[in-house]
Amino acid sequence: MCVYVRDLRIDEGRKLQNLVRRSRDRIKVRRAQVILASNQGTKVPDIARHLYFSEQHVRTIIKAFNLDGFDALSAKYGGGRPRKFTEEQRSLILETALCPPDLLGRPFRRWSLPKLREFLIDEGIVESIAIETLRQMLKKAKVRLRRTKTWKECNDPRLRSKKN
Repeated sequence: MCVYVRDLRIDEGRKLQNLVRRSRDRIKVRRAQVILASNQGTKVPDIARHLYFSEQHVRTIIKAFNLDGFDALSAKYGGGRPRKFTEEQRSLILETALCPPDLLGRPFRRWSLPKLREFLIDEGIVESIAIETLRQMLKKAKVRLRRTKTWKECNDPRLRSKKN
């Protein structure tokens, strides 16, 4: 059974030709070429061979165009990997990062990424989290972990005279 594109109106044909000639979106151009070739009566195997697509992909493009029209020419991106952490976990992570560690029973005054990660895992807020993921999460929320600066002060009252 051969699959062909539905009969195109004149304005649709012109729009497809303009897409092929002028568009910078390579995906739209290639898909428009499939539709135009099918409109001219070219069979699916010949289109696939000419445009270096699989026959199944050509059939998918033609069927999608028949159903959705020009919307089928745009790329459909999957959206990426699903989120690993819920919004509740994210808010707990940010809340913990903003809270001083000594209030949470830790023997230090400032969080570092490894210490924060260890605390989150120990408390069962998350099962596991990479330090880089934690850093990006905090950066997105504009939470900055400041490094502790230490300095020593001298108790000697004659320090200035000795210095000079």
